[in-house]
Amino acid sequence: MENTHKKKKPWFGFTEDVIFGEIMSNKNFCKHVLQGLVPEIEIRDIHYLQKQRKVADPKHPKQKAVILDILVEDVDGNLYDFEMQRADKKDLGWRMRYYASKMDQRYTLKKGSTYRNLKCCYVIFLCMFDPQGRHRIKSSYHLYEDSDKTDRLNDGLTKIIINAKGIPNDENQVTLNLVKLMNDEPVQDDPYFEEAQAKIKEFNEDPEWSDYIMDYEEKILEREQDAREEGLIKGREEGKEEGFKEGIVYGIHNLITIMRDYGENNQRILQWLKQKYGSDFTDEQLENFLKQN
Repeated sequence: MENTHKKKKPWFGFTEDVIFGEIMSNKNFCKHVLQGLVPEIEIRDIHYLQKQRKVADPKHPKQKAVILDILVEDVDGNLYDFEMQRADKKDLGWRMRYYASKMDQRYTLKKGSTYRNLKCCYVIFLCMFDPQGRHRIKSSYHLYEDSDKTDRLNDGLTKIIINAKGIPNDENQVTLNLVKLMNDEPVQDDPYFEEAQAKIKEFNEDPEWSDYIMDYEEKILEREQDAREEGLIKGREEGKEEGFKEGIVYGIHNLITIMRDYGENNQRILQWLKQKYGSDFTDEQLENFLKQN
């Protein structure tokens, strides 16, 4: 008897890496979201927008680099970094601190300038989990005196966490719509979000595009699993940590090959390697794997 049941195709929503980059690269949508998240300032226009921006100090190549998901600068010089966080790695505060320091180092203070020339920076993390367990949708963080929270030290840095699992309270409609989009829930009566949803739907209904993403993610997952399994086998055979790492390295080279076959550039590959293998290898080692492949 012929099996008429077809495997349901996955839905690639706003939080999927590629779609997030495409949707947030729409200038009008990005500006609309920014204005909703930081209503206290008037964002007149965005004149700089780039996705997957690597930020490193060329004078100190051994320092850890970061890759900013969406980096935006408005016409008044304020910087905004959007980051999508799908997994809770228990390091959110430290990660935000480091990303902000890299933005300052590379973009906000030029030679010959004073500290007053530092640009205001907004580090915005969109989280698919509740990092603080407080159920708040939006949390904004600044620097305050320990015993007197009315005494704020103005350092020009604002950290914003959007919690997709939070409970609505006093957030504005744009913020609530953003959370709906993160959770693949329909958004109505907002043309910017309606356009974004239509674009996401278009991506998913394009057989070539959706098959490409699905095949790509499956291949990446297979290579990751192969790397781990190879490492376990070699580790058992040799009875030492070196055997495990040797297997992981073998899998990493396979992973690099398949990602290049799918047209990924070195920046994107390096970002993926750091996310998956940053606890096993240093940045310098991962960069060397790229050069060797």
